[in-house]
Amino acid sequence: MAENKKVQPELDTEIATRSKDPYETSYMGVLTPNDPVLLEKGGPFDWKIYRDLRRDGKVFGGLQKRTNALIGRPWQVVPLKDDAAGQAAAAALTDVLQGVMFDQLCRELMDALLVGFSVVEVIWTVRDNLVVPKRFAKRAQRRFRFVDLEDQQPPALRMVTAQDMLKGVELPERKFLVHRVNPDDDNPYGTGLGSQLYWPVLFKRKGVIAWNKLNDRFGAPTPWGKYPKGATQKEKDTLFAALKAISNDGVVMTPEGMAIDLLESKLSGSVSSQESLCNYMDDWIAEVILGQEPRSSGGGALAAASAERESVRLDLVQADSDLLSDTLNTTLIPWLCEFNGWPPLALHRQIKAAEDLQAASETDKNVSEMGFRPTLERVVERYGSGWEVDPSRSQPTPPSGSRSPAFAEGTPAPDQVALDAAVQALDPQKLAEAAQQILQPLLDAVEAASSFEDALARIEQAFPQVPVDKLQGMLADAMFSASISGRVNGERS
Repeated sequence: MAENKKVQPELDTEIATRSKDPYETSYMGVLTPNDPVLLEKGGPFDWKIYRDLRRDGKVFGGLQKRTNALIGRPWQVVPLKDDAAGQAAAAALTDVLQGVMFDQLCRELMDALLVGFSVVEVIWTVRDNLVVPKRFAKRAQRRFRFVDLEDQQPPALRMVTAQDMLKGVELPERKFLVHRVNPDDDNPYGTGLGSQLYWPVLFKRKGVIAWNKLNDRFGAPTPWGKYPKGATQKEKDTLFAALKAISNDGVVMTPEGMAIDLLESKLSGSVSSQESLCNYMDDWIAEVILGQEPRSSGGGALAAASAERESVRLDLVQADSDLLSDTLNTTLIPWLCEFNGWPPLALHRQIKAAEDLQAASETDKNVSEMGFRPTLERVVERYGSGWEVDPSRSQPTPPSGSRSPAFAEGTPAPDQVALDAAVQALDPQKLAEAAQQILQPLLDAVEAASSFEDALARIEQAFPQVPVDKLQGMLADAMFSASISGRVNGERS
């Protein structure tokens, strides 16, 4: 029986590289995009056809929504090891990024969403004894190539120059940021949404042209001029010029007495087919960029579609954020840590749905009816700053273990003030004298007794002599004050 041998993996080895792909077309190691639309319509390195898509308002608006939804989320730098050194480094890196228009960098890197990849150059400088970015400069995609070198994986980024238009020149390390999306078959150029948006935008433009021609033709009548028989060419030219002056499209000229019949189109249906085509293409564009389903007719279906669009859009923002954070956490962030001797750090954005404050307030109201209420800190956390306790409203006693907002702020509730005043109204000296007068006859009876049975008999004889009138009067005054305080507060609430 053969002995089982433990198989060890081949470390740091890549086998199925693009250079070994028999279906891959490359020249001298220069890789080309595998986007079929780009190869067919624009050439392998002409991303102009995709950038031209921004001229369409629906495309531009959709990309703006998706990018701004990401940029508008707060970002945070956290240490991979939560200790004092990591926290200090995270604070230092946060200060650095806040001073170099970091959100603008993220916006420029998100250009890869349409094209497939984006390139940003980092201009380094020294400030406050730290190596930091001075600024970020976005570069056009057409200026760069990815070259597959035998001794280097993944493919190296090269910059095309006038001296080398094929492979380009070698670039320094830790200098250029490259963000890519949808790298099909490990394609370093990525595949952007432009591949899906090219056709609906093209069809929409054709439809708009036809729509405008239709509106122009049927929106204004075609002028018909008649010239008399025997009119000279100069007279005909004068009539033609007059007709063209009042028409943006075609004109008709005939001799007097000549009849013209209009041939009606056999096409039946509404003349709004061009509008329907444009709307269909807009729905196509919105679904590609935002994952938005075609428009609904209304009612409950519209409300459900709106909720679904919001959920899908949040998922897209989360995915965009994760992909962009992966790029930054493998390039810019570790570069800064290495240059400045910081411990490993990571950056991420906080993506979460906005809280429905109306629903939250109704929940708080329902909980308060159960006998609980939130602290002032909780109110500020949920509804924002600018809140304080209303002193004109009565404050119920909070449950055991909780603190009321009034107590937390150092302002006692009105009923507590009334009770404190009633207690303070009692004279301690008089209270002590009354207690002594009550207890003294009992103590005298116990001291004079010879046995336990004798003590009980003496106490029964002495109890009617206890002067409780003074104590009962003071206690009655206190109870009356507390009762009046409760009634006043009840009327206020």
